[in-house]
Amino acid sequence: MKDDRALERALARVLSPRLGHAPSRWPETLYLHVRERAQRAGQGEAEYVERVGQAGEAAALAMLLDAATIGHTAVYRHPEQFDRLQRALAGLAARRPRPLRIWCAGCSTGEEAYSAAQCAQAAGVDAAVLGTDVNPVAIAVARSGLLPQRRSVGAPLPAGWSERVPEALRRRVRFEVASLTDAQPALGAGPFDVIFCRNVLIYFEREQVPRLLGRLAAELVPGGHVILSPAEGILPVPPELRRGPAPGWLQLPEGDDGLEPASPRAQAEEESGPASARGSAAAGEATAAAPAPGAAVAPAPGAAVAQAFGAEAAARLLSAGRAAEAEQVLSALLNADPEHLEGWFLLGEALLARGERAQARAAFQRALRCAAAGTRNVDADALRRAAARRAEALRDPR
Repeated sequence: MKDDRALERALARVLSPRLGHAPSRWPETLYLHVRERAQRAGQGEAEYVERVGQAGEAAALAMLLDAATIGHTAVYRHPEQFDRLQRALAGLAARRPRPLRIWCAGCSTGEEAYSAAQCAQAAGVDAAVLGTDVNPVAIAVARSGLLPQRRSVGAPLPAGWSERVPEALRRRVRFEVASLTDAQPALGAGPFDVIFCRNVLIYFEREQVPRLLGRLAAELVPGGHVILSPAEGILPVPPELRRGPAPGWLQLPEGDDGLEPASPRAQAEEESGPASARGSAAAGEATAAAPAPGAAVAPAPGAAVAQAFGAEAAARLLSAGRAAEAEQVLSALLNADPEHLEGWFLLGEALLARGERAQARAAFQRALRCAAAGTRNVDADALRRAAARRAEALRDPR
């Protein structure tokens, strides 16, 4: 078996400071890229990586970062969040004497930022959008307005979109290379009314998340919103932010900010309606048996019920093909018990069923770090072995 320890150390030294985290295993595309470039240069793989880092070769470093990052994105990804954003923007604009500012941190090839701009346009709101990503190759694609995947998730592409975003919309969005861990991650463009940071924080250690969210909060105007992915609703939140009306939605308090948290039942009724029929049941809901399709899930009385019934309810929902609802049940469970091995494993299964391969791998890897003490009615070692196999199969989520 090949010893990759020297290469792993080189990759960690060169890439981790730029990305802000060090994965337990890099994407397979990165290893293939390094192997090919090192052979072409007549160097060892670790030597090649060290040379790129020390010499500051911008183009070669950009290619390394491109191979190391997971640019899984799509137009209107998590469409229920864009439904809610459109309503929020209208409320914010009514109280702001200036154009709104939106920041998409970790924007990859730009689909999220363009979706936010389209949302503002649909709401009749004047808004400027900034998209940042550590990957210079992805930012170049974003600036071009090209849609390499030409797809959306849960909704058709907006009118006028085909292979390229319409020019009028492109003028409302600016893209820059920046890392979330930079001294000025938003490049001084704030403060912002809305910050997207979706499918980014799940790759950081849990202990790092409150500090990173605190940095985002510092870039918000009072009453502003931070939007994470629904699966990231399980992450810890710093005291300056509070959880908002839906999974993954955070707010910086300001009296009546126009978007007060709804009750779990109200959320379920809203999200089963026509405006966001693509969404799922609200977080914090759990039942011991899967309800009939389309029915609201009864809210759990508290953390004890979520722990007792959450995993079973999620498993039943998964078996019924209702992965999005299972994800919300598991969000409540893992908020109550972040070391729940079964919860993380089932979250990986739910994300995988929804096509979120990169997030699924992160959830399976997180399961491997859970203690066995809290497992219920399951062989912890067998579950860990299964999680390891799934994480390995998803090593290159792209």
